[in-house]
Amino acid sequence: MKSTILKNHILHFAAMFVVLIAGLSFVSCASESGEDQEASPIVDTWMSQGSSTGIYYMVFTEYKQYFVTTDLKDPNKNSEIGSYSFANNKLTCNPKGKSQKVYNCVITGSRMRLTPSSGNEGVKEFIRYTPSSAAKRVTHVQP
Repeated sequence: MKSTILKNHILHFAAMFVVLIAGLSFVSCASESGEDQEASPIVDTWMSQGSSTGIYYMVFTEYKQYFVTTDLKDPNKNSEIGSYSFANNKLTCNPKGKSQKVYNCVITGSRMRLTPSSGNEGVKEFIRYTPSSAAKRVTHVQP
């Protein structure tokens, strides 16, 4: 009888331990201050389309920083660096050493259109940039 009671206590202790570990695992996965929030749709690298100044890129990071460049591999080619905010289809860029720029921003799939809120700048069109090295190469096609 004593061994049956001891076995029951051990099983009860083991079951409580499993419940404790499961509870701690669940709590540790819970969001802390928006940690699990979905990334903003603007966070990406965008390549200009149909620009009279040639191809350039706008890169928006998850840390609310952005830069404009003509060469993604050379940081010396950055023509603009700053911070940004994006909410309700309104993009506000705060470039270092320049005046603030505000755009109406529409993102549809892999396309982005920036329409200036004021000034004489024209509409800017972009597509999500995917480096060609990231594309899968087909080396053999089966008949």
